Amino acid sequence: MMVQLSPCVLLFLLFSLPLLASAFLMQSGRSRISKRISRRQEGGGGSGHNPLARFSHRLIFKNHFHTVTVAHKHQSTYLECEVGGRPVPTIHWLKDGVRISQGTFESHEDDSAVYEDLANDPSQTELRLSSTTSRLYLDCPTRRHEGEYTCVAETPYTRRTQSTILKVERRGYSPDEDCLTKTARRGEPARIYMWTVFRLELEAVTVQFFCRASGFPEPTITWYDDDNNTLPDSSDQFSIAANGDLIIRDISWSENMGGYRCQAENAFGSHSVDSFLYPTTLEDANNLPV
Repeated sequence: MMVQLSPCVLLFLLFSLPLLASAFLMQSGRSRISKRISRRQEGGGGSGHNPLARFSHRLIFKNHFHTVTVAHKHQSTYLECEVGGRPVPTIHWLKDGVRISQGTFESHEDDSAVYEDLANDPSQTELRLSSTTSRLYLDCPTRRHEGEYTCVAETPYTRRTQSTILKVERRGYSPDEDCLTKTARRGEPARIYMWTVFRLELEAVTVQFFCRASGFPEPTITWYDDDNNTLPDSSDQFSIAANGDLIIRDISWSENMGGYRCQAENAFGSHSVDSFLYPTTLEDANNLPV
């Protein structure tokens, strides 16, 4: 007998265990398909009011920085920031109060989920519960890298920050092989610096999965489904935006629930990350805890 997860469990996975979500969600029963189709034919929303209005705008950090972070000279590392929120949160970084450039796409509009904003009807009910991760890569750090680093998490309604002071330690100094290699070449490997980890959304909505990458030459972005099939750059349901994000239109539990993988690649290296999509119904969303 297959086990159906409650909305409370889904919300817990979204904000606490996004990387383990797929293992649990795949236990869900296929019997829900016929029930979902039936509910949609009956109108789904019931009284017509928006049951999601009871939710406040949410934005929480899922990891917390130490007051001081120690890096070792010429030993590459990164800072990582994870946030969950509603609507879809984005992340950028500051050093001593100044924004750090990452990748080619740097405009404020590109930070947001602009593609799904334009695709969805403003009167359409959306859940937009999402988890986002960002990494700030610190290559071959020296004393010039020292300072205050701030992770800035934002939605259209909420902004939260957390900071750490980076200290570069010279004791035990021994440059790693990666740093020695970087000083000898004229390129940078492809690396993904912001991506969507998990998305819980209502069926029939268009969703946008972040996959922002840096590198020189500029990386090529490829998306794969759960069966490792390459997704098309442009089709009726799927498309890949210029910034690397995956757009999925008219999502359904039967067709789109599952994992997706983004891979960034150039001549100097490749990097991939995993995302998970769980389409749900308005009825189930109404049972989510406040």
